[in-house]
Amino acid sequence: MTEQIPEAWIDQEVTVYYGPKESSYTGTLVSVSERGLLVRSKPGERDEDFWYPLTSVIRLRYGF
Repeated sequence: MTEQIPEAWIDQEVTVYYGPKESSYTGTLVSVSERGLLVRSKPGERDEDFWYPLTSVIRLRYGF
């Protein structure tokens, strides 16, 4: 999956769909590795980073 994520998406808003119930989270894509995605909370929300292992990511959408 990492080779399918354009580098231009780094520092852009993305929506991560994850888990067995396809929950979603929207934030700024910080980094991508072979192991997972790091997403930062949206401006105006609590300043937090969230790690999503690729094994739990169902899809990643650019923008909201």
